[in-house]
Amino acid sequence: MKSSTRFLLGFGIAITVLIIVTVSLVLTMKGSVSLLPVNTPQGVIQRFLVAVQDQEYEKAYSYLQVQENGKTLTFNDWYQTSFPSLRTSQTSWKATLGKTVITGSTATVQVFVDVFRPGGPFDNPVNTQDISFQLTKVADGWFITSRPVLYWLY
Repeated sequence: MKSSTRFLLGFGIAITVLIIVTVSLVLTMKGSVSLLPVNTPQGVIQRFLVAVQDQEYEKAYSYLQVQENGKTLTFNDWYQTSFPSLRTSQTSWKATLGKTVITGSTATVQVFVDVFRPGGPFDNPVNTQDISFQLTKVADGWFITSRPVLYWLY
């Protein structure tokens, strides 16, 4: 066999192995998130974000207990202001839980949201948002009391 043929064969095998490894990693990582306990602030935030990502907005709303002007924010008010014009875009995102501070019956959970948007050859396709969620403990559960702004979805 010529050396150029051996080189091409080796190069082809390397590319094939790389493709197989990449596909297997993508398939094993999808859906591999284990849920945190629902009776913790981190678990509530995680479930809220999973529900938003799965477009289960009523389920996401069930983790909220936001008061505005002395009234509890209704699902319709929250939905209309949080998702005014959801359009299909090439945006995908992932959230990472950060520091959690619990003080009595209140908690703050820091969340880092990495938003991926395709851009030009010199654009950074990843934009990281640092968001703090405020929660209050009610009985044995936690509820989000700060109005979540989901601007990374637009």
